[in-house]
Amino acid sequence: MSPIPTSTLLVRGGVVALLASSATLLYQRWTHEPIFVPHPGSLIGRTIVITGGTAGLGLESAKRLAYGGANVVVTARSVEKGEKAVQAVQDYLKESNIPDKPKVSFKVVDLNNLASVKEAANWDDLEQIDVLMNNAGVMGLPELELTKDGLEKQIQSNHLGHFVLTAVLTPKFSDRARIISVSSEAYKFARQGILWEYVWTGSPDYGPWKSYAQSKLANILFTAELQRRIDDAGKSWKAVALHPGVVATNLGRNYFGENLWDRIQADRRTPQWSSHPFQELGVYFLKLGLNTPVQGATTQILLASGAEESPGLYYAKSKPQKVAEFATDPHAAKRFWKESEELSSVVFEISA
Repeated sequence: MSPIPTSTLLVRGGVVALLASSATLLYQRWTHEPIFVPHPGSLIGRTIVITGGTAGLGLESAKRLAYGGANVVVTARSVEKGEKAVQAVQDYLKESNIPDKPKVSFKVVDLNNLASVKEAANWDDLEQIDVLMNNAGVMGLPELELTKDGLEKQIQSNHLGHFVLTAVLTPKFSDRARIISVSSEAYKFARQGILWEYVWTGSPDYGPWKSYAQSKLANILFTAELQRRIDDAGKSWKAVALHPGVVATNLGRNYFGENLWDRIQADRRTPQWSSHPFQELGVYFLKLGLNTPVQGATTQILLASGAEESPGLYYAKSKPQKVAEFATDPHAAKRFWKESEELSSVVFEISA
């Protein structure tokens, strides 16, 4: 993906760009896969941990997986957000008339603070984890932001925090555990591969979408190397990555720009024709083209349920997709794993 600055869209031919973007997204909307909802009771006995489960794709995943009977644990950055998410899932179950409600809970985790992530090793109340859904993330931060650990925020939020979380939770994984990473087709914009001198610090010459693409490439490299290590250890675990589509979540605020995003999100059914009619038409169709979280979460819910029809490493629209060679380069994947260990001071080993 690349950013669509509001100023570009509103002046000097920007209406054309806006309408072109709208057409692309409308095609996505019209060709999205059917909504997948696990059958009630089909996931009873499973425990699923979802990072970023307080909004957007994560919250929608929590609702539908709990509907299927899974015990769901969402991670949140604060107690307040965690409690609100748990209540939202419980309300969903009540409205859906689910009689035997599964357990829904939360854990406070800050992916931008590795010390916070490492505390997950002390989740003694979780005896077993059947699915870890690495869903949380940030996108297209306009300015370079560093975490408490001194790393570029997108690579830590989208990759390194999840790398550490997965590592410390592996002792709790069940025999057929699944590790699901929400990536993006934006990885293709990192076709030059990992920028080793840039990726961790975002410098020199920080680029919002350069860093985002690097982090999404990191998700796939991590998944490929994780699966290789799983196989070498003789485990039956499954590691997969996925692209959810372009979805109307809060991540879009940086992609479309603050002003345009507020207009896209505004609750109106028809354009306002009073001024700039073509602009309004573009915004209207852009809004129509974005997938809703209900649509966008389908692939990750399907994978968490183990209901996919064909095996694969990387999925989109509920089906395995071919991955560009640079995204599964074994040498890059091994090096990136090693650097992730060194920067986090975590040795991530999978015992036979």
